Amino acid sequence: MDTIHTSLPSVTVDLSFLHLVVSQLCHDLVSPIGAVNNGVELIEELGATLDSEAFDLIAQSGQAAAAKLQCFRLAWGRGGASSDTRLADVRQVLIDYFAGETRIDLNWPSDPAAEAVDYAPGALQLLLNAVLAVATTLTRGGQISVKMDVTEIGAPFEIDATGQNLRVPEILPELLAGRTRASLDHRTVAAGFASLLGRALGVPLTVSQPSTELVRIAGRLPILSFP
Repeated sequence: MDTIHTSLPSVTVDLSFLHLVVSQLCHDLVSPIGAVNNGVELIEELGATLDSEAFDLIAQSGQAAAAKLQCFRLAWGRGGASSDTRLADVRQVLIDYFAGETRIDLNWPSDPAAEAVDYAPGALQLLLNAVLAVATTLTRGGQISVKMDVTEIGAPFEIDATGQNLRVPEILPELLAGRTRASLDHRTVAAGFASLLGRALGVPLTVSQPSTELVRIAGRLPILSFP
């Protein structure tokens, strides 16, 4: 039986990794927030009416920015590592996040059995970052599928990204295995965070490419109790 922590063990990160996390957060928020500003400027310049495309742009961009912030709060904030975080919360923020990503579809059916389980602190944050990590391989869009099971010794999961012209960073397998953090960039921030959490929790992660159009990240989340 694995040792299950009731609080997330401490991990050490270097300053450059924190810089990358903040850079990635800002990178993803610049576009929707900039679109809001563009919509406001268009209204001011053209005197647009309430039913104009400018207002639609503002509404859609505002929703996208809010969804990204909520996702990043759980993925990289202290709250996401709490044992109070539920699987349903993680699933919903990812549904909202990918709703604004027109090139990527998320396939993650609700599972009441898996959602009723109490997961170890940080486990669901690891899962969330693993989903974000595999999404970076979909350079031309595609689908992400999340499959989970719940057993007495943990919750094994598989996250599949399917699409054309998948691009897997060379560092990704080593990173998720916890063997290196060298050469991180904005595309591997989520994988780096998943790697840190995996080492803290003693959860090995693997990445494989069963075919040219499929990349899979797999692991097993520690749980606090089994119903």
